Amino acid sequence: MSTSIITIFFKRRIVHPVLNLLRQGMTPHKLAVTVALGTVVGILPALGVTTVMGTALAARFRLNIAATVLVSYLVHPLQLLLIIPFIKAGIFMFGLDELKLSLDEMIAMFRLDWLAALNKLWVANLAAVSAWAILAIPVGALLYVALLPILKRVLPKPASVAGTIPANSIAELNIPVIPIPETEVQPQV
Repeated sequence: MSTSIITIFFKRRIVHPVLNLLRQGMTPHKLAVTVALGTVVGILPALGVTTVMGTALAARFRLNIAATVLVSYLVHPLQLLLIIPFIKAGIFMFGLDELKLSLDEMIAMFRLDWLAALNKLWVANLAAVSAWAILAIPVGALLYVALLPILKRVLPKPASVAGTIPANSIAELNIPVIPIPETEVQPQV
């Protein structure tokens, strides 16, 4: 019983929305960019920022905002798994002091000096975001290159509408301008 409820929930909340997004007529290029951008933004190691950043970037590049945010939500577990590796990579890249990330060591760090502990965590988070920023463009480009041929094969070809007029054959529309005699114009008081 519980397996069927989970299956129904999974289909209704994840599979059907993704299929609806695929049926919206997005080109393979736009969908590949949307998925790559949503994935890269979704693994940003700063909690609470991904939705705003994904929305802003999708709006800037004229992508489907809902699809971008959906993808970033779907990779959220990956974000949680990659926070510590991003912190360690940032610490390594910038030569910072090693940060103790076990719960007992963090509690001891906060008991000793909570302002210093917050400062250390802040710097470690900035280092993690910097490591993400360095990796974001190459990872996004690789995702795009990997997804584009797959989406070109999977997505249906747009049906051509019979009887449509090509855009280059439409004549320019000239609207004549009729001058208004000065006697008809009322002065404003």
